[in-house]
Amino acid sequence: MKLIISFALVFLISSSLFASEKLSGVRGWFISAPEALYLHGQGAVFVDARDGIKVSTFSKSVPLGWQEISQKEFPNQGNLVHTSEAKELLRKKGLDANKIVLVFGDPTGGWGEEGRIVWSLRTLGFSKAFIVDGGINALLKASNSPVPNRPEIFSKINVSVSENKNWSADSKLIQSELSDKKFAFIDTREEREFLGQTPYGESRGGHLPGAKWIYYKQFLDKDGYLLSESKIVSKLYELGISKDKTVISYCTGGVRSGWMTSVLVSLGYNAKNYAGSMWEWSSKGDQNHPLVTR
Repeated sequence: MKLIISFALVFLISSSLFASEKLSGVRGWFISAPEALYLHGQGAVFVDARDGIKVSTFSKSVPLGWQEISQKEFPNQGNLVHTSEAKELLRKKGLDANKIVLVFGDPTGGWGEEGRIVWSLRTLGFSKAFIVDGGINALLKASNSPVPNRPEIFSKINVSVSENKNWSADSKLIQSELSDKKFAFIDTREEREFLGQTPYGESRGGHLPGAKWIYYKQFLDKDGYLLSESKIVSKLYELGISKDKTVISYCTGGVRSGWMTSVLVSLGYNAKNYAGSMWEWSSKGDQNHPLVTR
């Protein structure tokens, strides 16, 4: 009997510790689902970033695909369209830079589209744009419980509004800083891509010389929630990536790396997204745009 009780206590304690790792409230560009529902009740707008969603069925959400505000022609389809064009499209969608925008996706089944959208919105001046941690499933789960009263959350949101940084990198910056020890580069793609395969249309295979491989979903738990800060920072530290470096992330077209950049910025790193990524880089001459496979 004592053994059973002891086992039960251990299970409860470990479950409590595991649960406590999930985000509560606001951390950088991320917000928990219960707080997102509270803000929505106060006038915030939900954006459904899931791929292929034309009409969102969740709480009058605005469907927005990352491609809608990106260039259309290869190899530049990872890059944002001109700022004025993007802002006009967002205006027609009913999105206002002065309002709180809560973006959700499908973290376990998607490509990090919610991170790409929030990176795009922040870059375009939407300083109150946030990723809903856990995505659509977290919102559906939270909707089954009473919405919490969290008026204090506005003070945290207003702090983030003061940010005015450049979270973008282009090929010229990468060319000039590729060998600079003050910079770190993260390849957020699948391992097969890192090692040279080109399943998504890159002109050449491989990765940037010196880049570290971190598949972006390594920073998610099995349910699609962001890992604890300590786990993420520890992983980065193991790879020699510290907060005194400028961290540039890339993927195929700036989607997965947009999500990674959102995470890094939220944890206090000086982070940038190379939106053009491998579609753009691999299309250029290999002499000035090197790639390696090991």
